[in-house]
Amino acid sequence: MGKNPVMQRLVMMMAISAFAGSTALAAAPYVGTWSSDRFNCHAAADVQSKTVFTVEQTALSLPEFGCEHATFRKNPTGWVVKASQCYGSDPSIEEPFTRIIHIVRYGATLRFTWPGFDSGPLVRC
Repeated sequence: MGKNPVMQRLVMMMAISAFAGSTALAAAPYVGTWSSDRFNCHAAADVQSKTVFTVEQTALSLPEFGCEHATFRKNPTGWVVKASQCYGSDPSIEEPFTRIIHIVRYGATLRFTWPGFDSGPLVRC
């Protein structure tokens, strides 16, 4: 992330909101902080920015990009997310951008996918 101050603020706000809202009643099962390794959950901020997925009710922060708005629609295998007002570290993508993300839950793990990306199984932090 590094050079994008808007993205840094977004990630910080989302991280604070995730911790503050982690006990919210009736939160959707995908809401929370996720990583492939729980050690990443308590790592330095630069490690977390590359390894931790934070999902809120209406926004998300994923490695290399964050989205200020997200709408979630249940489907037979999980959820389809329309993420918009996204900002990230890829200089070839015009910002803000929109991305369709698929979230599938397997027991206690989640998996995020979109064309060209698969997070692999993630555990809750």
